[in-house]
Amino acid sequence: MHWLAIHLPALPLEVYTRALEVETPLAVSRRGKVERVLLCNRPAAERGVRPGQPLGGALALAADLRVLPRKPDAERSALERLAAWCARFSSQVSLEPPQALVLEAARSLQLFGGAKSLLGQAAGGVTGLGYAARCCLAPTPGGALVLAAWGGEGLIPDGDSLRAALSRLPLAALDLRERSLADLGHMGLLQVGDLLRLPRSGLAERLGQGPIRHLERLLGEAPDPRRYFEPPARYRGRIELPAELERVDALVFPCRHLLGELAGFLRGRQAGVQRLRWCLYHGDGIEDTGFTLGTARPEGNPARWLDLLRERLERLQLPAPVRAVALDVADIRPLAPGSWELFPGLDCPQAPAPDLLDHLRARLGAESVRGLALAADHRPERAWRWCPPGEAASGGGRGDRPLWLLLEPLPLETRDRRPWWDGELDLGRERERIETGWWDGFDVARDYFVATTGRGERLWIYRELKGPRGWFLHGLFA
Repeated sequence: MHWLAIHLPALPLEVYTRALEVETPLAVSRRGKVERVLLCNRPAAERGVRPGQPLGGALALAADLRVLPRKPDAERSALERLAAWCARFSSQVSLEPPQALVLEAARSLQLFGGAKSLLGQAAGGVTGLGYAARCCLAPTPGGALVLAAWGGEGLIPDGDSLRAALSRLPLAALDLRERSLADLGHMGLLQVGDLLRLPRSGLAERLGQGPIRHLERLLGEAPDPRRYFEPPARYRGRIELPAELERVDALVFPCRHLLGELAGFLRGRQAGVQRLRWCLYHGDGIEDTGFTLGTARPEGNPARWLDLLRERLERLQLPAPVRAVALDVADIRPLAPGSWELFPGLDCPQAPAPDLLDHLRARLGAESVRGLALAADHRPERAWRWCPPGEAASGGGRGDRPLWLLLEPLPLETRDRRPWWDGELDLGRERERIETGWWDGFDVARDYFVATTGRGERLWIYRELKGPRGWFLHGLFA
């Protein structure tokens, strides 16, 4: 067995900093009798701020330091979304709150090109989501978690290597009480390796069975069952902003991380989505800004969605600065497997490319992008309707009618009761009579002819059967 542990040492800070493209001095505080710095980012550390430092001293070193409260609920939500993202590597993912998770990876090694490749893809993917992660691949889940938590990264190939790696850790890495740690320290036992050299029976008498069983699970000498995380049926992601954003283009950076999470969520299900619901929170009683992005077919590529989001944000007017960004996706659809064409390029699509339509909708609005379809009506001006672009036609057109109709029929000059168009027209012998529409108030009574001019042009003209019985030009043949 191989288990991949992912430890997020800066998660309390990163629930905020993932939204920042440009770093500013930032810290998360830990409340107590004296409020202290729990974590800080690089710009704050460069000014002398350190974890554990009293908050007053930190502000004296960095007057522009922004101090934010720790949000355990946001950390738990981020950890669960990361677990759903990890479903792309394994269906067996376990949470290890508050800052880690572990997944069974033995069945994924061949699929992802071996242990080193899997480790690299997982570490790179988590970093791309905005987290600083320590990843360790080891034979036991507990061993991988402990090593990752204490700075051990990389591949531990077998049980002997795992025992050697654990032996170098301090005793504080084990699940021991403070009094037991103090007693062992007085005995000169400082590392896990010191403990492993002692008889288990004597250790059990001094420490109890709990720590011994924990140590055996780390080494793989005892079973270590795990409760696997079950991803939700829908994706909901939210990023709190450490400072209000007033520029629309600055929203792309946090939105990119949400789309990355969504992509892993969908890849684990071999699924795609056609609708993304975005919400921008303003606070202070101001109504939130919401909008929906859509595609013509289910899509799971985050770069594709990011392009559409940029198009939409370019025409978005913010009523107030944004404090948080959320993404909600409910309609998850399985992606159909692709197939190769026997003769590529021979079948040319008749509908516009879906990618072009999606970009136009994002930029212009869905109501501005429409297609045409046939309608079951004998009247030429009512034999069509607006429809979503690319919608399949319900019937075929008529070859004896022109494709080009005038917006309004054009009255024709008559001479000796015959229509005239730069000369006398040859009406031929065929005519089409249309007499209908009495039920909706747009009734027509006409005789249509395919007329030919002296230069060979073919026109579609009609004569009214009621009223003055005039002649009109209604369309032109190619």
